[in-house]
Amino acid sequence: MSDDEQQPAPRRGKVLEALARAERKVFTRPAPKSAKAQMEYLYTRAKRSTKALAERLGISTRTVQRYRAGQLTTPRKRLQAVLVEEAESEWQPQVRARARERRPPSAA
Repeated sequence: MSDDEQQPAPRRGKVLEALARAERKVFTRPAPKSAKAQMEYLYTRAKRSTKALAERLGISTRTVQRYRAGQLTTPRKRLQAVLVEEAESEWQPQVRARARERRPPSAA
């Protein structure tokens, strides 16, 4: 009986992922792709605080400065994953909200 109860959860997860992908295609433009662009975006979201961004990403302030200056371009796997996750988590809600505001009243 426990096997039957566990089967719907993966299907539900796939459905939710598909809905999220569809929503991204409809409501958003792509998030920054390069490490420098992601770093710049997160830097502005951190109110231009190198220290706050470094703490959030788990790296040194000097590393943040090097990415912003273009001295570093290819992050390690862990940092790349964190950059993508953080940039998309900040980016998507903001863009979705703007898209919904621009949507005509009849579509709501």
